[in-house]
Amino acid sequence: MNARLLAAFLCLTMASTGCIIVDHDDDTCCNVPNGQPGDVTFLWTFASEGAGRCADTPDVRRIRISIPGETLLNGGIYACNTAGVDGIVLHDFVPGNYSYTLEALSYTDQVLYRSGGTFSVNGDVRVSTTLTPNGSPGSFAYISWSFEGNTSSPNPSCYQAGVTHVDARIDNGEWARFSCAEGTGSAQVQSPFLAPGQHTIELVGVRVTSAGEEPFYHRTSTLTTQAGSPISVSYGLNAVGGLSLRWELIDGSISKTCAQSGVTQVTIHLYDETRKQYVYGDAGDVHPCNGAPIIYNFLRPGYYTVIMDGTGPGGVFYTNRYNSPPSRPVTAFVQETEGDAYTLFLPRRN
Repeated sequence: MNARLLAAFLCLTMASTGCIIVDHDDDTCCNVPNGQPGDVTFLWTFASEGAGRCADTPDVRRIRISIPGETLLNGGIYACNTAGVDGIVLHDFVPGNYSYTLEALSYTDQVLYRSGGTFSVNGDVRVSTTLTPNGSPGSFAYISWSFEGNTSSPNPSCYQAGVTHVDARIDNGEWARFSCAEGTGSAQVQSPFLAPGQHTIELVGVRVTSAGEEPFYHRTSTLTTQAGSPISVSYGLNAVGGLSLRWELIDGSISKTCAQSGVTQVTIHLYDETRKQYVYGDAGDVHPCNGAPIIYNFLRPGYYTVIMDGTGPGGVFYTNRYNSPPSRPVTAFVQETEGDAYTLFLPRRN
């Protein structure tokens, strides 16, 4: 009996594993020169509220594996758990690159969970994958956070940081609120299901009391997710304070309203004197002329030079950039309110 016939015979007699029983002698698409054939072990978990094992997901009866170009025993359908293992071994792959899809089937053969990806064979290989609910995007992340050092500790706990909750959102979506302890130390929170790829994440450390809430820490960053395999990411949140600003338009010695002046928008440029950079780049932060006061909650402590340009149709231009723009302080954990707003006077320049 040659090696391939022997492998096929063994497949039929080994109840604890799955098997490839197709002859690859004529395959040319995926072969790796001088590569080694091997077995592929699939191990799976589920993105569910439980622990993510087969035993925690009773609605799942079996798993269907699809590998383009390959014929699998029993149509690629296997028990969710075999001999105590949430997985299966598929035998006798020629060296090469492969793609796969896993589907978790219900007792009525509905697809409940799904995952997919690629693997390469050059000897035995293990593929660990996490199936996400069918119809949802195919990736997610486990997220934790820490806080910038303060006078209490170089690595403050939630209590030492004064933070009771952390608000988080991804790609400017809906905010979700977590108790601070849910994402510190070894604890992690699960993100929503996401399309694989790069995303923007924003985290705010908030102190909530009976009198209200204040943001104490903040971080905007990125995370890159991948299909079939959740990532674990941790972010250090920076201490922040706030700044409240308003403006007054001056034409000669006369104060004018937005309507009287023809100004329709005001662009605010905040120059971080400590870090030597504009907070909002060259474009600045644009607001309607009647939108004051403007409150900034997430500024790093330090001093900020404040420049404002008021513009409108027909070349209307009011600005303080030629009149020694003021430098305003931002103190960590101190948030200015509307009543604290500092007024900048913008003279007409045309």
